[in-house]
Amino acid sequence: SFIPRYQYPPLIMPLAPITVALDWTPNTNHSGFYVALSQGLYEAAGLAVSLRTPAEAGSAGLSPNAHKSEGLSASKQVAEGSATFGVCVQESVISYATTAKWQHVPLVAVAALCQGNMTTISVLGSSGLTRPKDLEGRKYASFGARWEDAVVRGLVTADGGDGDKLACPPLLRKNDDQPTTGSLVTGSVISTHLSKGLADAAWIFPHWEGVFAARAGQPLTHFHFEDYGVPHGYKPLLIASKITAESAEARAFLKATAEGYKIAANDPAAAANALCSSGHPSLSDEAFVLASASSIRDSYLDPTGKWGRIDTKRWGAFVDFMDQAGMLVDRDGKEIGRENVKDEELFTNAALPE
Repeated sequence: SFIPRYQYPPLIMPLAPITVALDWTPNTNHSGFYVALSQGLYEAAGLAVSLRTPAEAGSAGLSPNAHKSEGLSASKQVAEGSATFGVCVQESVISYATTAKWQHVPLVAVAALCQGNMTTISVLGSSGLTRPKDLEGRKYASFGARWEDAVVRGLVTADGGDGDKLACPPLLRKNDDQPTTGSLVTGSVISTHLSKGLADAAWIFPHWEGVFAARAGQPLTHFHFEDYGVPHGYKPLLIASKITAESAEARAFLKATAEGYKIAANDPAAAANALCSSGHPSLSDEAFVLASASSIRDSYLDPTGKWGRIDTKRWGAFVDFMDQAGMLVDRDGKEIGRENVKDEELFTNAALPE
C-alpha cells in the first residue's frame, strides 16, 4: 500500500540582525537606508536592519556619560561593538586610526553615502560675509570634534585670511531638562546660534539645513571647501570594524543599500516618502523633505551610476592637506607623520556591488 512521505515544513532562516548608527536625526543623507528598509530590500537579503540615531543610543543607555540630547557617536558605537555600521566623516576614521586606545579596533570606511563632501561653512545671507577670509575676527560655532576647528581655520587661511583670528566657541548645549527633539525648528545650529548672534558661521549640510533655511525666508551664503583649495574628502561615510568590512554580511547589506540609493537618485519622491514614513518628529514637513531629496539626488551616484565608491586620490588629497597644514598631530600635540596614516588601511571598496 502507498505510504505518503512526511512533509517537513520549509526551513526558515532567521534574519541576520544589523544595526546602523546614524550621525544625526534622519535626513536625506540617509535616504538609501530608509528606501531599502521601506521597500523590503534588506529583508529580501536576509537582513533585519535597524537604524539608530545618536539620541536613541543615548536614551538606550549605551553612553551613560554622554549628553542626554546627543547620545553616543556612530563611530564609537561601531568601535565598541554596539552597532554593525555607522555614519561618520573621514576625519573620524583617521582619528581612530591615530588614537592609541582605539588602534586595537580599527575602523574602515566601506562606502561613501554621497560622492564627495556634502558640507559647507555657512553664514546668514544678511551678514554681509561673502567669503571665508571675512571670518577673521568672527565666531564659528564649534561642535568640538577633533581637527574640526583646525580645518575651518585652514579654510580661512586658504582664502588669504588669518585663520588664527577666527574664534571657535563651543556650541551651547540644551539643559538636561530640555533635551533637543532633533527638530530643525529647535535643533538647527542656524536657528540656535546664527540667528541669535551667538556665532557668525556654522558647518552644515546645505541640502538639508540650507534648504530648510531658504524655505523659511532666511537664505544662507555657503563657502564650499573645494572653491578655496581645500580638498575636503568625504562627508558622510559609512564605516564598519575591520572584521566586518569585507564580510559576506557587509556585502549583502551594501548591495541592498546601493539599490536603495539608486532608487533615491531616480525618484526623490520615493526617498522623501520613505523618510517621512519613519515617523521621526523632525520629518513632519513633507514638502521640505521632498525639496531636500531633489536637491541631493545627483550626489548619490558616481558618473557610471554606481553607489558607494571611494576614490583613492580624493581620500589621500584631504589627508595631504591636513599634513601640509600641520593638523596631523596626536591628542598630545605630537606630530603623527603622513607616512603613519596609511590610506589603504582606512577604506575599502571590496564589499560594494560590482
